[in-house]
Amino acid sequence: MTQLSQPVFSLHYVGLNLKKGVTEADFEHFVRQQGVHIPAYPGWKWSLLKGLRGERKAQYLMLYEAESQQAWDMYMDSEGALTPAAHAFWQQHPQAQSLISTWRSFATFGELPVLYSTFRLLAENQHRSLPAGANFQRIADRPDVQRVVGFHHLALKAGVRAAEFDAFMRDNVHRIDDYPGWKFHMLKGTGGSRSEQYVVMLIIESLASLNAFHPELDVATERSLQFVREHQESERMYDEWRELASFSGAPQMYTDYLTLAGNLNQG
Repeated sequence: MTQLSQPVFSLHYVGLNLKKGVTEADFEHFVRQQGVHIPAYPGWKWSLLKGLRGERKAQYLMLYEAESQQAWDMYMDSEGALTPAAHAFWQQHPQAQSLISTWRSFATFGELPVLYSTFRLLAENQHRSLPAGANFQRIADRPDVQRVVGFHHLALKAGVRAAEFDAFMRDNVHRIDDYPGWKFHMLKGTGGSRSEQYVVMLIIESLASLNAFHPELDVATERSLQFVREHQESERMYDEWRELASFSGAPQMYTDYLTLAGNLNQG
């Protein structure tokens, strides 16, 4: 996979309009009933996340995912501003513009000038059991699919070059076995507030799946411990990783989020 064909991710912090007395319940009701009808650019998906635990508990984050660098560049420039194609897209979707205006009356929207970072995919687990699909899915006569997305920030050890860690991850990611219903991604910052920094992104099929293995901060269930005992090659890879950089989870900065909403159109 070339760098141009790799997915691009962007994280935008979202804050409530407290001066207008907006509550979490007000905002979440709007996004689940109306906000989900805001479309994504072709080749893009968006998800609204809410912190479950960690650094940003109970705070909101917009996660944008473009299927490739080309899809990203079509609608967003290197400074995070909209391109002419993006402006044309919104002009063609006037109802979406109205929804975005309503969103902004409740909270900030996932665009400049809010704090944001962009990332490219460095490595991912290709033999995972996480089903394909968006982080938020609405299926008739069934509960909404609401995945958990975790972001765990990493730091290289003194004397370790970025190229060395990059090569290690690309060459060894195949040794990782994820918990059932989980998928590992290693991201590397390309712009915004975390340029050139590393983030582990974990996508988990449900809150129940998270709790089955780690129901609280730094708590592992017997099911988790049994999985580790049965997948020692993954543990050896993690030990080698720790020689180069910090590992995901405590004491690193991290937040696990529950997906509240996402675009229902397929883009």
